[in-house]
Amino acid sequence: MLELIFVRHGETDGNKKGTYLGWTDVDLNETGERQAQGAAYKLKDEKLDGMFSSPLRRCIATAEAINRHHNLNIELVEALKERNFGVWDNLTCAEIISKYPEEYNSWTADWINYCMRDGESSLDVLNRAAGFIDSLISRRKAGRFLLVSHLGCIRILVAYLLGMGIEGSWRFRIDNCGIARVTVNDEGYAYLTSFNA
Repeated sequence: MLELIFVRHGETDGNKKGTYLGWTDVDLNETGERQAQGAAYKLKDEKLDGMFSSPLRRCIATAEAINRHHNLNIELVEALKERNFGVWDNLTCAEIISKYPEEYNSWTADWINYCMRDGESSLDVLNRAAGFIDSLISRRKAGRFLLVSHLGCIRILVAYLLGMGIEGSWRFRIDNCGIARVTVNDEGYAYLTSFNA
């Protein structure tokens, strides 16, 4: 049996402001650092067989805080990055609507396939993130693995693992340093055991 523990990174100033924060590489703010320490405390007694993190600084800092109790090698995985919002990156919704009204309308009309300029579609994110998860599940039939990632990536992966399709991703919203657990049994069937803990 395989257990996947997803942790969203701690708060950043962009999160606090409500921006679409994708590949813009920012640090945790003071609240985010405290949140990371809180997640580390919650997970300190877990027996982990591996730890993976998005290579963006806000995730690395969160993973490093957790790893102080585990001393594992943190494997940085590009596939766990947040969606690349391209020219929208680090803008609020109001700023996007003001600067890119036609593009925003195209996105709301087809949020799965629409790709903003220099960015990714939701389907792109699903394909890269699910490819990594599928590979992990095929390589590791048992164990407990921690993955530090982002809001969009985590909710897409949880929906994917539960067989809900990408449309199901909107049913999940994980807080900064929230913890979600998905167990994959020996037959490859995944089920959610906790969310936003």
